[in-house]
Amino acid sequence: MVVRASDVAKLLSKPPEGDEASAKFGKIFEEEYALANHIYERTWYVHVPKWFVRKVAARLMAEGIYRRDLVLKAYRAYAALLNAGVIGKKPKTVFRNLTDNLFIAAQPDLYDESTETYYEFKLYPINDYARKQAEVFAWVLEKPVVLVGLKEDPGGSVSVEKEVVAPPKDLRINVSELKKIAVAEEFCVDLTVTGGTTLGISDMRVTARTRSE
Repeated sequence: MVVRASDVAKLLSKPPEGDEASAKFGKIFEEEYALANHIYERTWYVHVPKWFVRKVAARLMAEGIYRRDLVLKAYRAYAALLNAGVIGKKPKTVFRNLTDNLFIAAQPDLYDESTETYYEFKLYPINDYARKQAEVFAWVLEKPVVLVGLKEDPGGSVSVEKEVVAPPKDLRINVSELKKIAVAEEFCVDLTVTGGTTLGISDMRVTARTRSE
């Protein structure tokens, strides 16, 4: 059984309130910023911001939530994160065993291989929920996570705040509550794990039972 880090954080702290459009915008920005980082490694940088803005605008239109101010917000957030050195690729999902049959899954927003740094960024100022989520990530990864928040002033300018979140010794959470929201993942159901307790989904050592069995 597996529980996502974000769902664990929701049991530890109340997530910020927001409408459906804001949630969709945040997801689109997260995905497109990671993609822009990937493109930046392989092409001339001057074109990347234009591609980024156009892609965000197209996805907002496809979701029926297009607004010019959201596109402008995406560009300003993009520039602020890049200028603050918040770069990297989307890392692999990592699982860590909490109990005999319960795993916590973590996938922060970015991993910078050159500095071996994990980043989790938010499009809002750092709050308790963001810290709790970063703590869960750090616990699973057994490495610090740099938590990044964005602040927007009345004039629209965006600034970046950072906190380094160290791995806690334990999550201090009720396991029975986690089991209520845990889901059976294919790697848990169909695979027998023979490696360690902290696993990357693409490189864990397993012995598989085929579906024909």
